[in-house]
Amino acid sequence: MDAAGGTVDDQAPPELPAGTTRDPTLERFWATLRRLPRYLQLVAGLLRDGRVPARAKAVLAVGGIYTASPIDLVPGLIPVAGQLDDLFVLLYAVRQAVRFSPPDVAVDHLDRCGITLIELDEDLTTLRATAKWLAAKGVRAGGRLATQTGRLLWGTFSRR
Repeated sequence: MDAAGGTVDDQAPPELPAGTTRDPTLERFWATLRRLPRYLQLVAGLLRDGRVPARAKAVLAVGGIYTASPIDLVPGLIPVAGQLDDLFVLLYAVRQAVRFSPPDVAVDHLDRCGITLIELDEDLTTLRATAKWLAAKGVRAGGRLATQTGRLLWGTFSRR
């Protein structure tokens, strides 16, 4: 809750300058990030519940260890991408833990945290789309940098 009594999800995003548009992939990504505290609450609840099978708890433990570990597929030193893979692994572990739990237990925990299975699946899809978007932006930026560097070098060496 914020000072006005609304939730973070209820707040309208800031206005953009005229002539600019919001990228829908990033909008969905920010919505996923705003749900992160509820996912962490879900993880804690599943881990404490004696009705949740050991297999589900083990998946959550592995996901948590990967997320906290400095050794990743995408190093944390790479801004955004390094954290994106951690978030994906964590949410995937949550999804698997929910899948391995008895349906009534899973629904109980999801309801308590205000998350639906559809939202969880959509958030995983959003993280995949965000990774693709980020990779495409990186390739385009790398191409522009290479072109500008080539022009600079060509101009420098062609004058001699």
